[in-house]
Formats: sequence, C-alpha cells, structure tokens
Amino acid sequence: MPCATVLTSLLALLGSVHLSSAHMEMQFPPPIRSKFNSFAIAAGDTDSDMTSPLSTTNFPCKGYHTKYAGTAMATSVATFAPGSSHNFTIVGGAFHEGGSCQASLSYDQGKTFTVVQSIQGSCPGQGSSSFDFTVPADAPGGEALFAWTWFNKVGNREMYMNCASVTIGGGGKKKRDVPKATNTRVEKKDGLVERAVAYKSRPGIFVANVGSPACTTLPGKDVVFPDPGPDLVDNKGDPAAPDGDCGASAPGGGSGSGSGSGSGSGSGSGSGSGSGSGSGSSSPPPAPTGGNNGGSGGGQATTPGTAPSPTPPVNTSSTSSLPGGVFVTIGDSSAAPAKPTTTLSTTTKPSAPSGTQATSPPAGSGGSAGTFAPGTPCADEGAWNCIGGTSFQRCASGAWSATIDMAAGTSCKAGVGDTLVYGAAGARRRVRRGVGAWE
Repeated sequence: MPCATVLTSLLALLGSVHLSSAHMEMQFPPPIRSKFNSFAIAAGDTDSDMTSPLSTTNFPCKGYHTKYAGTAMATSVATFAPGSSHNFTIVGGAFHEGGSCQASLSYDQGKTFTVVQSIQGSCPGQGSSSFDFTVPADAPGGEALFAWTWFNKVGNREMYMNCASVTIGGGGKKKRDVPKATNTRVEKKDGLVERAVAYKSRPGIFVANVGSPACTTLPGKDVVFPDPGPDLVDNKGDPAAPDGDCGASAPGGGSGSGSGSGSGSGSGSGSGSGSGSGSGSSSPPPAPTGGNNGGSGGGQATTPGTAPSPTPPVNTSSTSSLPGGVFVTIGDSSAAPAKPTTTLSTTTKPSAPSGTQATSPPAGSGGSAGTFAPGTPCADEGAWNCIGGTSFQRCASGAWSATIDMAAGTSCKAGVGDTLVYGAAGARRRVRRGVGAWE
C-alpha cells in the first residue's frame, strides 16, 4: 500500500510538471514579463506561467501592458520599420497540433489590435517555429504593442496571447539572418494574391473561447478567421469556421467593411474596417464579419533575436474587454480589493478621432432601456448601451453592435452614455477610469 501511495503521488507530480511546461509562448519579440525579456530579467519579475491561456479577467495581454506601463518592464524590445519584413518566434512544449495564429499591432495601449498577418493551420509548429510578417508600409510610427494570438487545434477550446512592447519607425531592417525552420507555408497559390490595403482598413484581431458571447473554435480544426486581412498564409490543414455568436459569415464572403460586400467603413454586415486605427484612435468593429480572400503575406520563418530600444508606453489606466468585437473596460486584477466581487467599474468611451464629430444616437432607433438593432447607424462613436442591466452593446465603426450578455453575477447600469458602469450585483463601489484601455 505505501508503494502504491508513493507511485500515485509521483504520477501526480509528473502530471503537474507536464502541465506547467505545456503550451506555447512567444520568444521573439520577447513579451512583457517574459523569461526571454532582458528588462523583466533585470527587474527579477518574470512570469513562470506565460504559456497559460487567456480568461475574461486578463484579456488582452494578461494585463501586463497596463500593469507595467511607464516602467522599465514595458521598455521597447524591438524596432520595426514600416514596410520591413521580420518574423516572430514561438517556442514551448505542447503545440496542440498547431492551429491558427494572428500577429497584430496596437497603438492605443491595447484598446484595439490591427491584424498584420494571419496564418491558418500549422501555427505554431512543434518545438520552435517562426513566422514571417511585413510591417504595413503605411503603419504609423511610434510606440506599439506587438501581439501574437493563437487558437489551438487540439485540446480545450482556448485563446492564447502574448504582447511585446515595440517601436515602429527608424530605418529599414532586414530579416534576421539565421537558418529557416521546417514549418511549411502556402504562398501565392490557389488564387491567393497579396493585396494593398490601407492600414486603417485592416481588420481587428479575431477573439473567441474567452467568456461571453459564446464564440468558440471547433475541436480538431484550424479556425478560419472571418476576416484575416490582406496578409494571409493558408496552410490548408483542417479548416472550419468558428461556431456561435462570432458575428461572422461563412469563409469566402465579402472582404472589407461597409454595407454589403463593399469596402470602406459604414454600417451593415461588412467586416468592420478601421478596427485598428492608424493613430490608435478608432474604435474596434462590432465583430468581424465576412470572409476575406486574403493573400500570402508571411513567409518561411527564422529563429529569434532581440533588438532593444527605449521609450515605453505611458498609459497607466487599467482595463479589459469581453470578446466578440465589443470592448469593455474592467479593473486591474492586481489592484482590485480583497473581495473583487464588490467592485463596480466604469468604462469610458475613447475621445472622438480628430475630424470626427460625435453626436447622440439617432432618435427612434433605441432608448435608455431598449435595444438598438445590430447594424443600426450611430454617430456617437464609442457610446455604450446597457439594456436592463443584463446585457450591453456599443456604437463602434458607425453602427450598433450585437447585444452581449453580462458575465454571470454582474450587472450594468441601464442606459445609453459615454460610460458603462458595471460590477457584481448589489455592489455600489464606483471606480472611475480615464479613457479606457484594456487590462
């Protein structure tokens, strides 16, 4: 019996060791608080669980981009010139038979992420694998977050995300001159043609498997992004569209945003262009919709290196988002009171972009206690509408989004306004935030 007990304990220990080493993480550019980040190492503050999937409380970037904003931990680790080609490197143990990944940039401290590369299938590879991307030639210069997001093919339905502080600008840089990895790519084949698309018209990142609404990826399948953007590598694995309230149509639909299948911004069922703004000032789309006949943008990969450079982001507000394309500010979990269920938070809409006139929602299309039909035009960009305390929607990209249920045990203050006040049922502690940025 003692031997059996010892054996059981040993197996449990080995199982826990396997779990702690499972999953994947970005090595280059080194994420904030990563064991590969020299600034985190110098500060003695690295995350031993960087490979864990996201949840509703730490989306996006595990909250590190706001928690460490303005500190050495958030110092830029690489400089990418607009129009230059680079690669990001993923390492780890359990790659869950790959899946689909996206690379994106955020200029507004994580409120919006604009896709610069989508890879459907075989991402990541086993062990260490790298993937090419090109910084859009018209990408704005300045401090930014470079994000890698991953939807695993096999295993629990999860979303992974690592974020690194980078600088966009400076002279052109060549790809790191190192041997290529073995992962395969499909480029400029099967009718895929690279297309020139303005940065401000690129889609926002795809979000799934993180709370409400119920948008999930299918097990054993490589998720097909509803709007992958113009730079797409399609490895033709086991493709499948996401399931649930993803605001997406079947793959192969119209690309771009606007009404119908046209390009440009506006209302309708298009795929929310302007989800990532060139200046970081535009709001994300209600949800990505429509397939995108994107082209090949990534190439064969290489292995990692680093290029430290200064100037960290300066935003110190702490916020987060619920998935599905509508973004909600919540408090920094590290700064929350001992009983987080008593926290009532306020989200504040971002300031209107320069040259944009914000006005009230159109009369007759909704009300303080009613629901605006999804796609109804709205001019008060960033406004929130809490419906009966149980669900909400947002004016984003000129149209009201679909309604999203509040998380279990939470409620919001009914009405349309610049802020969304919410928290645990019965709580009345009000936390005032500035212009929202995700946690």
